[in-house]
Amino acid sequence: MQFPLTKVNKFFKSNDAKEGITSLWGDFGVGKTTLSLQTANIYALNKRKVLYIYTKSNLPYKKLSSVFVNNLDDVLENISFIHTTNFDDIFNFVFNLEFIILNDLKTEDSTFNLIVIDSMTDLYRLELNREKKGKNFILNYKLNQLIANLVNLKQKYEIDILIINELSRRTQEGLTYEVESGGNVMRYWVKNSIKIERTEVANNRKFILHRDNDNNSVMLNSTLTIHGFE
Repeated sequence: MQFPLTKVNKFFKSNDAKEGITSLWGDFGVGKTTLSLQTANIYALNKRKVLYIYTKSNLPYKKLSSVFVNNLDDVLENISFIHTTNFDDIFNFVFNLEFIILNDLKTEDSTFNLIVIDSMTDLYRLELNREKKGKNFILNYKLNQLIANLVNLKQKYEIDILIINELSRRTQEGLTYEVESGGNVMRYWVKNSIKIERTEVANNRKFILHRDNDNNSVMLNSTLTIHGFE
């Protein structure tokens, strides 16, 4: 996968890292969508097709115009935006993605090079209910199947998969930890992750990069500007 930051690309350059999907997660407003759009921009500028699935209420048009500041029309020709409004929508769409890919390969000899889901668990969390354990069990099953299908697409068609995810908190033995939303399902399937954190400097962000194949992590800092991370 190709990111807009050289140090991030260098960290994930190993062959093992290419095998899994990547999650980009953190608190609200830290710049997850900005970085994902920058990543999509790199692919589109190189005439590589991007599928961008967006689950928030509105597509961030201001971010689009600031990130895709050069050749906006040309870039958007290579990015397909899909808006899903509930968890069943995103589940069904991803479940049927392989049919779309196969049709692309049949008619064009090419298909998506990058699939972005922004955000993976927003709609899932909206439907969780502590008083309805049966419903929660079904939701967890569907989330597991959804990510498993993405992993299959990654391995079968060599499509890069970037999942944007939210931050959750878990309390254990009186201590509270920040974890990726989706719990054990995400920990099982996602091999590579990027966590973005705020720092004491307003436009500075800390990146925590993790590769599950060798349990290796590194930290680096980046500046968030109006046009994205630098």
